[in-house]
Amino acid sequence: MNEKMKTLQLKQFSTDYPVTLIYDKCKSGESQYGPWNLYGVEYEGEPQSLFADDILHQELRKYGKGTKLVIRRNQDDNGQLKWQVTPANGNNSHRSNQTVLKYLDDRTADIHRQVALKIATISIGQTTKPWTDEDLHEIKVRMDKLLGILDGDKSDDLPF
Repeated sequence: MNEKMKTLQLKQFSTDYPVTLIYDKCKSGESQYGPWNLYGVEYEGEPQSLFADDILHQELRKYGKGTKLVIRRNQDDNGQLKWQVTPANGNNSHRSNQTVLKYLDDRTADIHRQVALKIATISIGQTTKPWTDEDLHEIKVRMDKLLGILDGDKSDDLPF
């Protein structure tokens, strides 16, 4: 991260700080003051550094480069510091513990389509005859099911 970047201070309570993560991961280390986690963010159109305490770091690490977030520093009734990190689109869901991707870039989605098509066509058996409309429909159904698994579609809950 650029050493000349400004440091974003999140000092005000109950204030939204809209940021965009600049990097996929933070830099971490330890100093005489304890462990530190340094994130690169864009705030008000300007790249800035953001030092995150352990609690904020646990929230921010769930997201990657290019993610637009709203960070809010709150204080509960007991005076304890609380962080609220929400994707800018308002969707409060996080990555699950399963291997479901938060988002897919175009390249990954294309690879998933290729893999799903290959497996779907192989699974109906190979013949030298041209496929019928029924075969094509079955390939599409199987491909859609495979894409649901690869892309993290939870509409079909699979037993584990």
